[in-house]
Amino acid sequence: MKKILLLICFAFISLHAMAQGPGPGGEKIKAFKVAFITEQLNLSSKEAQQFWPIYNAYDETVHQIKKSERKGFRALKEAYNGPDGLSDSQAGTFLDNYMNGETKKMEARKKLIKDLQSVLPNKKIVRLIKAENDFNKRLLDRVRQWRNRRNNQ
Repeated sequence: MKKILLLICFAFISLHAMAQGPGPGGEKIKAFKVAFITEQLNLSSKEAQQFWPIYNAYDETVHQIKKSERKGFRALKEAYNGPDGLSDSQAGTFLDNYMNGETKKMEARKKLIKDLQSVLPNKKIVRLIKAENDFNKRLLDRVRQWRNRRNNQ
């Protein structure tokens, strides 16, 4: 029990050390994600000290890439009223930018796995992948439940 509390406290401290964070709702989600991953990976305190800085750097990189993608989609919607307003050349440019973002996310993922292999056993890295997928499913379920409750009121 003490071990789990220590890991959760360390995870929260490392999250707050990040300079730029998401809004208030995003912080709740991030805290839930940290607790979920911590529980699923069952990291030792030494592993946690090495894991969280690597994972947080990866998470921030992916966050920035996704932020840029959202900005591109917003610009597309505002400037061209969606994909139907684009010329074929403009659509090609948009697709190039989109694929560039996807490539950057894949490169960040590869770097994460490579960096984690120096601090965690491969089995725990596989558990991380499963934990991230499970977390995303749970988060999506919670959003659906929230929307259903909101629509039924």
